[in-house]
Amino acid sequence: MRTKNLLGGLFAAGVAALIWAAPGAQAASWMTLTSTSIKDGERIPVKFGGDDKKRLCDPRVPGKICPCPGQNVSPQLSWDGVPRNAKSLAILMYDIDGRFGAGVSHWVAYNIAPDSPGLAEGDATAGKGFTGGAGTRGNANYMGPCPPEGNGPHHYVITLIALDLAPTLPKGLSREAFLDTVQGHMLASATIGGLFARKY
Repeated sequence: MRTKNLLGGLFAAGVAALIWAAPGAQAASWMTLTSTSIKDGERIPVKFGGDDKKRLCDPRVPGKICPCPGQNVSPQLSWDGVPRNAKSLAILMYDIDGRFGAGVSHWVAYNIAPDSPGLAEGDATAGKGFTGGAGTRGNANYMGPCPPEGNGPHHYVITLIALDLAPTLPKGLSREAFLDTVQGHMLASATIGGLFARKY
């Protein structure tokens, strides 16, 4: 499927490139990430989209408002095969097409217990089970998809990362700061992705 190939290729060129040399990475388990809320490579249901009522129709043009259509319910996530030497887990959600291709960080979560089985729907919206970082808009918790009015579908990638770091990272790390901090401490990763547009 073309979408899956695109998401997989972009992921391979991004986060995976950062962990190839991580100590112990070659011996890591085959970790998997699944969801009952969204299907990998397919359209993300509107329920999980953002609910920003003050969203500008065009970020370059102030004034006209185009509210987001979603409910900002975070998706259910489950994982398996976490490496036995993992001390914590982290989750990143990224909009590849946001800001005209520069990307938008929708969610940065870490200090997740390695023996946790996953997150239920709504947990990430409520900030349960993790320490919140800082998304592009400064959000600590889940922020659902909401591309600008008139845009085609954006590609969203959710990545789970196993770390050999204790769950003591400080709150408020941006995606970039988090990746800099954990460089050399990533053991394994797994990803799922989907598409979201205002009009399907």
